[in-house]
Amino acid sequence: MKHLILGHENDLHARTMLDALTARGHQAHLVASHKFPCELQMSVEPGAAGGSLTLADGQLIGFDEIGSVYWRNFCGVTGETTKATRGSVEDIAYFDSMACLRSWFQLENQTRWMNSWTAFQSHQEKPQQLQLVASAGVTIPRTYVGNNAQHVLAFCKAEPHAIFKPVYGGAQTERITDKHLDPAHLAKALTRAPITLQQYVAGTNIRTYAIGEQVFSAEMQTEDVDFRTDQDMLIQPIETPPEIARQCATIMGLLALRWTAIDWRRDVDGRYHFLEANPSPMFIGFERKTGYPIMDTLIAAMVS
Repeated sequence: MKHLILGHENDLHARTMLDALTARGHQAHLVASHKFPCELQMSVEPGAAGGSLTLADGQLIGFDEIGSVYWRNFCGVTGETTKATRGSVEDIAYFDSMACLRSWFQLENQTRWMNSWTAFQSHQEKPQQLQLVASAGVTIPRTYVGNNAQHVLAFCKAEPHAIFKPVYGGAQTERITDKHLDPAHLAKALTRAPITLQQYVAGTNIRTYAIGEQVFSAEMQTEDVDFRTDQDMLIQPIETPPEIARQCATIMGLLALRWTAIDWRRDVDGRYHFLEANPSPMFIGFERKTGYPIMDTLIAAMVS
């Protein structure tokens, strides 16, 4: 079987996984979506649930030959634009290309996606992710998502140490300040986009990598609100409590995840509060600092 890396050729994790699979004797290939349809070719046969990819080097790979796909990142398609005139040639070409790719992503065959299109869609719609997880009995911080100024002010009054983050992602978590709540600033911001507000949970950041039934947890020791801003953060391996391991399995089932990194906030009483489950987390730095065999475990899950 062949194993694919969906990602950009300049991405460290994509290159590392490609090299690691090849070094272990597996047939591995990089698929950079932004080269479709300019350099990549695809054929989809809906009635037979089949099809193939033709890579830039001319190699033909049937869908039935693909054992697994490591989804590092999706880079759109050739000529992707959000400014094309609706109904123009460029607009139609973009949506045709995306429809073709998404059909492959969702094809029901033996390919093991690490992770699937469904999992990535769930991650992009974080309010729904939180709702699903909370409905399963997993604790989440008190959260507000929206752009009603009165509701924002009421939430911040009830949670004076609230933090805020984008609904979709792509920016860091910050503390709410009086400047953010200034009426003029707030009105302008909320007519531009909704916001996610959350209760600030005093305690410690925990990250748990879950790959199948394997779990690896570490404490992220930092004073920063968003641990990603702390270049000197101490990462300390810890045991995963049995109840948290069970919650990881529940979360993975709910969000169609074969592997993930789950971010928690452990409060001063030891309770874990779910923040997010990432379907394609970075792991190289975490592995280096903890000694956890993240890559080996991930590759084993792909090729088994």
